[in-house]
Order: sequence, then C-alpha cells, then structure tokens
Amino acid sequence: MALSPRSYLQLTLIRFVGLLLLVSVAPDLTTAQNDPHSSHGSIGWISAEILNRPVTLQQGIGKIHEPVSTSSRQAQLFYDQGLAYLQSYVWVEAARSFHQALRSDPRLAMAYVGLSYAYSPMDFAAATDALAKAQSLAISVPDRERRRIQIRSLQLKAMLDSGNSDAFRAFKQSLDDALAEFPSDEQFLLLRGNAEEPNPFGDGQGCVIGAIPFFERVLVISSDNFAASHFLIHCYENSGRPAEALQYARAYVRLAPEVPHAHHMYGHVLRRTGGMLEAIAQFKIADALELSYFKRNNLAPAIDWHYPHNLGLLASSYQFIGKMKDAEGYYRRAGALPAHSDFDAFNRKDLCKFLLDRGRYSEALDAARILASSAFPLAQATGHSLAGNALLRMNRPAEAIAELELSERQTAALPAAETPAALLYVAMLRAQILLTQRSPEAQPLLQRIAKRISAENGPDAWIQGLYELERLNRAARAIGDWQVAAQFANLMIDRAPEYAGAHYAMALSAEHDGDTQRALTEFSLAAKAWANADPDLPEMRELRDAEVRNEPQHGR
Repeated sequence: MALSPRSYLQLTLIRFVGLLLLVSVAPDLTTAQNDPHSSHGSIGWISAEILNRPVTLQQGIGKIHEPVSTSSRQAQLFYDQGLAYLQSYVWVEAARSFHQALRSDPRLAMAYVGLSYAYSPMDFAAATDALAKAQSLAISVPDRERRRIQIRSLQLKAMLDSGNSDAFRAFKQSLDDALAEFPSDEQFLLLRGNAEEPNPFGDGQGCVIGAIPFFERVLVISSDNFAASHFLIHCYENSGRPAEALQYARAYVRLAPEVPHAHHMYGHVLRRTGGMLEAIAQFKIADALELSYFKRNNLAPAIDWHYPHNLGLLASSYQFIGKMKDAEGYYRRAGALPAHSDFDAFNRKDLCKFLLDRGRYSEALDAARILASSAFPLAQATGHSLAGNALLRMNRPAEAIAELELSERQTAALPAAETPAALLYVAMLRAQILLTQRSPEAQPLLQRIAKRISAENGPDAWIQGLYELERLNRAARAIGDWQVAAQFANLMIDRAPEYAGAHYAMALSAEHDGDTQRALTEFSLAAKAWANADPDLPEMRELRDAEVRNEPQHGR
C-alpha cells in the first residue's frame, strides 16, 4: 500500500539517526551548516545552496504570527513566513524563509528553531545542529522562547530514542507545562495537539481524536488559523470521519490558496465524500502550482516529497473513474522521479501495480524487475513480490514461487519499521499461489489480508486497499474460484460503494450464480459510475456484452 508522506518522513528521519548516510552523501556538511549562508554541502538529499537561496515575501500561503525577540521587522516577517510553510510541510521554502530572517537578524534564535523543524524530515543531524545554534543564543531570549527551544530539544531527544517512553512523556509534559503558563498560546496548542500522536514524530499527519480539542481551541482564539484547520482535516480523516473534515478542508484551501498541499488535502476529503471528479480538479491545481514553483525557482521536482505523492493520488483517482490513459500518464511521471530513501523507492511500485491491474503482465514484469534492482532493500523485496504476481498471471508458477522465496528472504532482513509494508505484498503473492494450487491454506491467509486492508483505511490507504482487494478478486476469477471472487467483490462494495469496478465484479459473480436480475442491476450501476471513463475501456465493452447476455428473452 502507499506510504503516507508522514510515514515516509518519519522513517527517513530514523535512518538518519545513525549519521551513516550523512557521512556518505555530504562529507562537507559540517562546514555548510556552520555558515547559514553557505552554498556548499547538502541537507539530506537537497543542496544547501537551494535551502539558502534568498526568498521574497509570499502571499496566499496562509497567515500565522508568532512574536519573536527581534528588532528587525523583516526578520519577523520572514520568520512568520517560514512558520507558515512549516505548517503545510513545505520544508524547502520554510528553510529559505528562516535563512532570510537570519540575514536580517543573525542572532534570531527562533529562526534556528524553525530550521530544526524544516531540516528534520530530511536530515536529523542538520536539525540537531540548527537547534544547537538556537541553544547557544538562548541566554538572551525571553522565557517563552527558552521554553520553545527546550520543547524542541526534548522532542529531538525523544525522536533519537523513539522507543523510550519516558523521553516521549517528558516532551509532552514540557508542552503541558508551557500551556499552564501560556494557556492561549497558539503555537504551544498546535504543538501539543501534534504531540497526541503515538510517537514523538507527530506533525499533524497522524492526528488522533485526542488532538481535536487543542486545535479547536486555536480556532476559538484565531478563526483564520489555517494550521489548525489543516491538522483537523487529518484528525477527522484518520478517524474515518471524512464528512466532518470537509469544512476544514474548505477553510484550508481558502486561507492558503497558493499552497499545493491545501488543494491536495481538499482533494483527499472530496474523494472520500463522493466527489471524485472534484478531487481530481484539486489534485490538478496542486500539480499546476508545483510545476509553476519548480520552473520559477529552477528546481528539480524530485527535491519535494509532496510532488510524487500528489501525482500518485491524481493517478489513482483517474484509475477510479476509468480514465486509464490519464492514470498511466501520472503514474509514469511519478515513477520516473529518482528516489531518496527506501520508502520513496517503495512508493515507485504504483506503476507496476497499475500494469498488473490492466492485465499488461509482461510490462508489469519489466516494471517489477526495475523495482527489484533498486538500491533500496524495501523496494527490492516488493519488486520481487510484484514480479511473482506478473509471472503467476503469465502461467509461470515455478518462477513466481522463486520470486516469493526471494521476497521472503529480503523481507526477513528488513528493519522492523519497514517489514509490515513488504509483508503485505509477500502475503498477497503467497495467497494467489495458494489459490492456484487449490490449497486449504488460501482462505485463512486471504481472511488475514482482508482484515489488514480493512484496518488501513486512511486517506491514502483507502484507495490502494481497494485496488488490492480488486487484484485478489481478479485472481480468484481467473482460476474460477467464484466463492473467493464474491467475497472480495463484497469487500470492495463495502469499501467504496461508488466504485464502478466493485459493481462490475459483483455483477460477474451474480451472473455466474445465475442471478440475472442482480447481474443487470450491478452492470447498470457500473456503467453509471464509469460515465467519464475512457471510451475504449475494455470493461465497458465487456459490460455491454454481459448486459446483452443477461437481458430477459421475450417471446420464447
């Protein structure tokens, strides 16, 4: 399934803790970080020169203000701009803005705190170094800012030792202590809401129900605080309440119309509330904003984590409505981008999965081989699983089993944090092999897979899980196991009752069972849901043929 950006960023951060990648990728990083305006070195996968480029004040990114101790109006304005970008996960522009603030006031400790937040998704060592600079200036700042510096220090400590529950509790307690003294402080409330997440990496994307009161308090204090609306979208989405997220998604895109992520989040919610076409329009706005930004700033698209993520959701949304040509184009755009980590490389699997779904097994096998040859172990393991899927459908079961064994060995060697992502694809392949073998072990494994997919019903996992269910439905139909096919068709209907593919699968099962009326009803629902599909979509031709087969024969 697709990893959320939060999972990707969190696990990227964990991998940087050992500093090994830092040493191999950026040997001159220390020099670069000692000079905040240096044009040498890298922060993670991004050139320090890019992060240090001068920037101007921007409009339409959401307004947020945190008074900091500086006599420079420009430093305050650029600090606030960096803070606004942080709340929308625009790490590059946040860093540029904080550096711009430091040009006006080199002793602005809070700008270094901001850099610590901007750097940590890319490079833990750089984040720690930036905080150290803030700490060196802390003696001359007000108590509130010293608290902000201390809170960030405790968070970084908890991140470094993420299994240490005492460190995590100390971080949360520091926020509670700050709120006891500053009960109406918007930044402390936002940070405390994020700290409700089950680990110290919380940044709003993994928002849980317990965070909602903190963000609602922010909106009482400042009704146009776009950050609180942004995080509340995640809160309600993650708790399976997308309809309640809709008002906050509208507010976010209204308050930050130039931020691609704002349109992207609105698209998130629209596609879960029956507005897939509107969602596509929002994802396309986000895409256009991102392309314009890259061109305007002479940047390679691969530097921004959000760009391939938005392309992936745009592609999967087009796939949902049957526009397979558009879907393939966006999957290919995302897949062509270089990867910067295991999870980044892992998310390049989507093109291969799409080709499998379209029955283009030879092409899917080629795409899986590319994934399996990746430099990143998680992508390698998943590539072998998907290669096995293609080989099985090409009637090459012995080779499929060999790919399964390769994937299992590689998955066993993965870090614990990465293992669950690979295990799903191992299980999917094993289940399909067992199905073809008519093994009694297939059904219990399929039940476990279905249970896991149902449990992962977040905004991104929702549609990916739907397509996994559909893949198993097709596999069952291919070998004539209509009991399993019907089981997974029902699961698809439960997950996305507006999805044409679910009704099409249900119609085929009904037709096989001789339930002509149910088949006609489901075929009709599928045709209606595919109203905007490609004219030459093969399923539409098959659907029309099936409708003819099932029409009542009069006069006989």
